[in-house]
Amino acid sequence: MTETKERVNIMVVDDHAANLKILQEVLQIKGYRVLAASDGKTALKAAARNPPDLILLDIIMPEMDGFEVCKRMKADGVLSEIPVIFISALAETEDIVKAFAVGGVDYVTKPFRFEEVNTRVETHLRLHKLQRELKALNEQKDRFLGMAAHDLRSPLSVIIGYSELLADELAPLLTASQVKLFGQIVKSSEFMSGLINDLLDISAIESGHLSIERQPVDITIPIKSCVEINRALAAKKNMAVTLSCPEILPNVFADVYRIEQVMNNLLSNAMKYAQPGTEISVRLCHEEDEVIISVADQGPGIPEKEQDKLFMAFAKTSVKTTAGERSTGLGLLIVKKIVDAHEGRIWFSSEPGKGTEFFFSLPIAGQINGA
Repeated sequence: MTETKERVNIMVVDDHAANLKILQEVLQIKGYRVLAASDGKTALKAAARNPPDLILLDIIMPEMDGFEVCKRMKADGVLSEIPVIFISALAETEDIVKAFAVGGVDYVTKPFRFEEVNTRVETHLRLHKLQRELKALNEQKDRFLGMAAHDLRSPLSVIIGYSELLADELAPLLTASQVKLFGQIVKSSEFMSGLINDLLDISAIESGHLSIERQPVDITIPIKSCVEINRALAAKKNMAVTLSCPEILPNVFADVYRIEQVMNNLLSNAMKYAQPGTEISVRLCHEEDEVIISVADQGPGIPEKEQDKLFMAFAKTSVKTTAGERSTGLGLLIVKKIVDAHEGRIWFSSEPGKGTEFFFSLPIAGQINGA
């Protein structure tokens, strides 16, 4: 009996006493602590009191079958990550498929050979241990990333502020080359500040702590505000931003701050890739139980073979920005995560040489989860 197995609890759930007894005995011989349950309800209560490291679960049982037991466990925050191996006399493909669909990690048919059961148990215990270790490392990485990004934000703000102040106050004394250098300092610092903000958002998203506070809102108000702000920025690049919006739209269920973040990102992207003298179009419309917002540019478009990169972290296409602007490669991923958190959809249409249009939808207030 090894030290590792002494700490491992396995739950066996089977309404046949003979099956329960033999599994319990042979698992104990292998050094595992075994919790036995003869029905689904008992198993759920026992697992809630003392969560096991793995569950061997029969399917055909009175009152509650194994499929329902597994489904309830996977819906429970504490029990959801416990690996469940089904052991059943049912051997039809549809039963095996259903077992995996409700959250099972493996399937053994009766009559079983214990050598096979033991091998599968050891394999899934090992995999589960590795998954926990990887999760812990990922959480540690997210905490470090969040702390590092947060600590960098303040000094960067100081650099940007003082650089702009010095450039303004010393403007009469500076040569054209020196003015350009100050501009590069500000531009590079702003890029780093944007990268830090993106990293903080990604850290929050990956750790499940992205703050979304939704409420019924007239989405035209924040959209119009974003268009006005970005219209002034676009004018500096000799671009126009137009808005097409019905007079009346139903309220949507949204976090205004986060939707403004989505819009500013999409409009900023459009301005990076569109040519001077072109138009960026923002459109809103109502379709069934959602409002759809789109941002279209008249830029170079995205090559078809590179379009699957768009919502991937740090992924960049071969398309060049018009003024050499830099991209973090995180903006569209953050946009997608925000839209997903709103139970909305995001997609795009792009044709090389003609431009790209991004669409995202927001559910109408009162339509969430079928309300």
